[in-house]
Amino acid sequence: MKKTLTALAFISVLCLSVASFAGDGMKKHMGGLKQDISQMPVSTVQSIQSMPEDTMVVLQGNISKRVKKDKYMFNDNTGEMMIEIDGYAWNGQEISPTDVVTIVGEIDKDGNVTIVEVDQVMLNPQQ
Repeated sequence: MKKTLTALAFISVLCLSVASFAGDGMKKHMGGLKQDISQMPVSTVQSIQSMPEDTMVVLQGNISKRVKKDKYMFNDNTGEMMIEIDGYAWNGQEISPTDVVTIVGEIDKDGNVTIVEVDQVMLNPQQ
């Protein structure tokens, strides 16, 4: 009887720890350097075409449509380009094509195609 209770206690503890480990593994613990983007100049779609890869940029404009899974079209008054937005960058916001947004990300070049890999999407306040 004592061995059975010990075995049940051990199995219970094991099940609880496996469940908590699995639950923790599903969460994304994102963090990093907080950067004051108000000190960064706002670039344009046209101006970033000549910037080097891995340059951190801030863009303001509209996300006009979804192209595929995490690829979207972004436009400002100088042109249109593809951007890549992973789920965490949305911060739970729902954005429409008419909303003006500020995006922060890094330039990625693939041959002669320039894409911005977005780290953060921020909805601009209504004016």
